[in-house]
Amino acid sequence: MEAVLLLFPKGAIAVAVMLALMLDSLAPGRARRGLIIATVALLTVGAVVAAVGIGRSAAFMDGALVVDRYSIFSDIVLLALGALVTLAALDSVGSSADGGDFHVLLYLSLGGASVLASAGNLIVVFLGIELAIIPTFALVAFRAEDRRSFEAALKYFLLSVFASAVLLFGFSLVYGSTGSVRLPPGVEVVASNMLIIGIALVLVGFGFKLAAFPFHQWLPDAFEVSHPEVAAFLAVGPKLAAVVALVRVLEGLTALSGAWTAALAGVALLTMLWGNLGAFRQTRLPRLLAYSAIAHAGYALVGLAGGGSRGMDGAVVYFAAYSAAALGAFLVVAMLLREGLGDRLADLRGLGRRRPLLAAAMSVFMVSMIGVPLFAGFWGKFSVFLGAIEGGLVWLAVAGVLNSAMSFGYYGNVIRLMYFGDAVDDRAPVGDPEPVGGLDAADGLDRGGGSVPTTPANRGSWGQRLALGAAVALTLLLGVIPSLLFGALGVSSGF
Repeated sequence: MEAVLLLFPKGAIAVAVMLALMLDSLAPGRARRGLIIATVALLTVGAVVAAVGIGRSAAFMDGALVVDRYSIFSDIVLLALGALVTLAALDSVGSSADGGDFHVLLYLSLGGASVLASAGNLIVVFLGIELAIIPTFALVAFRAEDRRSFEAALKYFLLSVFASAVLLFGFSLVYGSTGSVRLPPGVEVVASNMLIIGIALVLVGFGFKLAAFPFHQWLPDAFEVSHPEVAAFLAVGPKLAAVVALVRVLEGLTALSGAWTAALAGVALLTMLWGNLGAFRQTRLPRLLAYSAIAHAGYALVGLAGGGSRGMDGAVVYFAAYSAAALGAFLVVAMLLREGLGDRLADLRGLGRRRPLLAAAMSVFMVSMIGVPLFAGFWGKFSVFLGAIEGGLVWLAVAGVLNSAMSFGYYGNVIRLMYFGDAVDDRAPVGDPEPVGGLDAADGLDRGGGSVPTTPANRGSWGQRLALGAAVALTLLLGVIPSLLFGALGVSSGF
């Protein structure tokens, strides 16, 4: 009975895939919407059942699949994320002619991420990564009418294939050095040149999956041309599972902790810096959020570099704390596009007067991403910086705090434009390239802006509004009651 309880979340995702396969057999309308809503309910129940399993652990298939505090925590986040993304896409891409394909790809990637977070050996790690990543190639290219979508997906595909090859070669060297594919190996690990090279290749492979510097090139284009709901999933789902898998790999290689700690510290610093500096140059929200996601991957790597249980736990907690704000920010982008307001920063001017609730929600997400206390993002950054300090990397924690302060520049600019910028003239021509902050606002895709008056008919759907409200509630609730966040991982919120 306990095995059924622990495996129920993964079973819920498998059933969701089967339900998604049935969608195209139903005519658009009430029946299809009902099946999608039933899937949302199933994923929500799966997240609740996963929470019931907190504190339990088990191993299946000779240890190939492990259910422990990391995998349970990941399942809670992944299932909740899948439910909210499905709900948000209910009346947009999810109800399109290719809606069935969208849901199948989304749930297959979700299932891969869940398997990856529960991987007990190197083989399952690789299989989980591929199952989580391969469907996202098609999700990025889902705007079939947009050539840029195909180009971004092709870039993502080529770089990911290269990363997978490097990762698999790294795994083979680790296996050759330890004689075991288990995580942890279960044998005494002896430092050797082969093992050092293997770890280096593994870090490169995971660097591509996490979009860490200098392996981030695919992310900005993918986020810009994807449906906002897809970008929201990409920002959190596969990355959370990849961090958990990397934690499992590194936990068993303590003999070389000095080597991989130095490498991760350098990558974390450059990733934070590059992501924040790149975000300043962007004039469109999706690209700004893409570079922001790169920076957030760097913050998570700060915890991994610190090593020890607190640093590792902090890296896992970080993506969960960041997930609500990331999801919510992309949902705001989706609603802006649905209302014909555009996704340029210039289109945000006066949003606080035109759409006060939407602007207030976006402000909550921006403040959380900065890491202000009483918001979920604060506890994510607090945990990784504390893990770095306890790991003896005080300089890296200081660098992280300085980068967080730097990020206030572009996050604060979003808030400034919404509340202190002049309102966009609804009669302005579509694609008006008025510069923001001295930069060309015509950079990237031109999806219009300011030419379609907002009416109740074209405001966000009820699914988008409900998902956005849930994202706001989670961002505030986890910030005020951090024990919910840390307790789900089985650690003290006192840190």
